[in-house]
Amino acid sequence: MEFEQALEIVNHAIARKIARTLTEVEIALLYGAWNNLTYDRIAERSGYSINYLQRDIGPKFWKIVSEALGRKVNKTNLRGILTHFDTPIATPQPQIQPSIDWGEAIDVSSFQGRVEEIETLTQWIIQDRCRLIALVGMGGIGKSTLAAKVAQLLQEQFEFIIWRSLRNAPLLDTLLSELVPFLSNQQDIQAKPERLLYWLQTHRCLVILDNQETILQAGNCAGYYQQDFTDYGDLFQLLGEASHQSCILLTSREKSSKVAILEDLNGAVRSLSVQGSRETSLAFIDSKQLVGTDAEKRQLCELYCCNPLVVKIVSASIQSLFDGEIATFLQEKTLVFNGIRRLLTRQFERLSPVEKTIMYLLAINREYTTIAELQANIVPAISRATLLESLESLTWRSLIEKRSGEYTQQPVVMEYVTDCLMGASHFCKDIKWKADQGDKHSEEKGYQNY
Repeated sequence: MEFEQALEIVNHAIARKIARTLTEVEIALLYGAWNNLTYDRIAERSGYSINYLQRDIGPKFWKIVSEALGRKVNKTNLRGILTHFDTPIATPQPQIQPSIDWGEAIDVSSFQGRVEEIETLTQWIIQDRCRLIALVGMGGIGKSTLAAKVAQLLQEQFEFIIWRSLRNAPLLDTLLSELVPFLSNQQDIQAKPERLLYWLQTHRCLVILDNQETILQAGNCAGYYQQDFTDYGDLFQLLGEASHQSCILLTSREKSSKVAILEDLNGAVRSLSVQGSRETSLAFIDSKQLVGTDAEKRQLCELYCCNPLVVKIVSASIQSLFDGEIATFLQEKTLVFNGIRRLLTRQFERLSPVEKTIMYLLAINREYTTIAELQANIVPAISRATLLESLESLTWRSLIEKRSGEYTQQPVVMEYVTDCLMGASHFCKDIKWKADQGDKHSEEKGYQNY
């Protein structure tokens, strides 16, 4: 039996006995007893004094619970007694509207596709009661839109829903000063992680934090928080490990190290790698009234790996430059321009020097490449551990594709990196230098495909 079921049993019994449900402090006592916490610990996490809990409200509470359940109940025997009770069958009640603050959430009134992802997230949030979920994927892939749609579909399952964007990198105190008062119905203004946890335990809440990548380090391996934002990592670890009845939904272009450590396929912390959506991409093509066969439309989507934002950008360009003719655009064989270049530049600039080198090598090779091949061609040489760490980092950034220990890039990423390589003359010289030292295979493969 979970605490939520125990709370439901006691609430139901007390409502029948004295026509009310448990107060905040009573829930704190019940939670503490259920989890075998001392009064000192209950006081610490609830904010009430030990004297008030132990000598004032405590005795009154256990008396009420005993009378409601028809058995002598105290802090020690609570769990044993409640396990003999069945969770009450809820009687139909008037629909209570959740308190919602959508913040900067995306409009999803014209949402299409993502059926499988929605089913997965619904399972994780409702049935599996996941506490922390990260949606990770390339910029423009549709993470925020998916999060907004899921929140909209599941809003009746929560008492509180709040959406906050981390795009402007707010300090944690600033974020908590908005979350805690909202989730406590303005009863609590303490901007502290433990107070946020308390209200996540007290109420069934859905908290969506968008654009987590803005508080992560750039120029280093993915997943590590900037110096001024390491307390975010501590918060997410707390919310992932501690028991509560709510769900924190993160969106990010990069998976954080905290999520990677905590996640478990069958646990309370999970991540979903958000891939492209053909249905959504085709909808953008149709909305721009592009002219082409079904095969040409599918080819256009595949060239950009069905990234909805990228397809939307290129569709607008096809309409303005090629009178909407998809076939004419495809003949140009130019994938990267305008907004697409800016989108990829923002992501590429975050890479570490080793990650950029790996991306250059994959673009030169233009096919799936093994770890051994990468290590043999990187100049100056790096350790195997550094290479593996950098490949994992690029995977967390959704910039490379993996197949049985081999790696490559999506077509649009490959063309972008190839363009970048044009200006990286020092890198080309390094490749040639290594070839001159006897690694002719590297030279032949590099220049043949360049």
